Amino acid sequence: MVLPELNTIILTLGTVIDDALTPDLSQVTGFFDKFAKFLRKGQLVILRSTVSPGTTEYVAQILKQKAGLAVGRDIFLACCPERLAEGRAIQELYEIPQIIGVLDEKSGQRAASIFRKLTNKILFTNPRAAELAKLYCNMYRYIDFAIGNQFMLIAESYNQNIYEIVNLVNNGYKRGGLKGPGFTAGACLVKDGFFLIDKTPYLDLIAAAWRINESIPGFLVNQLKKINESLVGKKVALLGLGFKKNIDDTRYSLSLKMAKYLANEGALVVTHDPYLPTESLENSLKNADVVVVAVNHDVFKNIKLEWVRKFVKKSCLICDIWNVFGKGKILFQV
Repeated sequence: MVLPELNTIILTLGTVIDDALTPDLSQVTGFFDKFAKFLRKGQLVILRSTVSPGTTEYVAQILKQKAGLAVGRDIFLACCPERLAEGRAIQELYEIPQIIGVLDEKSGQRAASIFRKLTNKILFTNPRAAELAKLYCNMYRYIDFAIGNQFMLIAESYNQNIYEIVNLVNNGYKRGGLKGPGFTAGACLVKDGFFLIDKTPYLDLIAAAWRINESIPGFLVNQLKKINESLVGKKVALLGLGFKKNIDDTRYSLSLKMAKYLANEGALVVTHDPYLPTESLENSLKNADVVVVAVNHDVFKNIKLEWVRKFVKKSCLICDIWNVFGKGKILFQV
């Protein structure tokens, strides 16, 4: 067993939500159930995972109960949330300040000695503030994206072009920055809101953002049905399966939700994603009645409509919520 030989233990265990949409810390508690007896005095334990508020204090209790080690005296503990973008971790590890939340000064000094080798700025605080800061980072982005999706829904109800309106808002305006619409999901953005509202009854904004973002695939399927009358037997080329661009991670992906909705309508869904083992782009597009650009992968931005027309049916309908083709429309004929 290597644990007793280590000076520092960094935990990056998964933290999910259960069927009741409450935080599930079983991976964290499971680690200590199995390995607490191997921990020794003088070690530093770093929680790197995104956790619900109060988890660091809970771990301190576990260390006392299961290992007989008091934090700040026998063993040291720090909550050091990771705020790196998937696919850019090496670059951002140095650029982004590291938050360190501790219950005692010595734990903070020990954690800082580790992260000063990786980043040039450290922010000290208490554990709950550190836990909330990480959750707030994700929820701010999630709500920001939900506003873009909500405004898209409103624009569509007035038969207006959301991309034109976003340009009017942001172009040269000092207080612009309005986000455009798009599929907004992923394990962190979806679950972290439930970490915040699990014990708090009045955070309706987070729940509303979740409802808006999660409803977009269904809204688009209904829009396609209005135009086609029926999707039964229609071939739909769904481009992109990850929960965001340029990655192969499909956890909580809204592309998968849309694929399910389309299949439930009787459509034949063929998927293509350059980062996953799927059909080729050409085979996906061949004789397609509908093309859905579900993820704005950078490689998709090089695809020209003129090239797409060679494969799809003449009456093919394009659903491009990311405006990858630059038409400024969510739905349009190829």
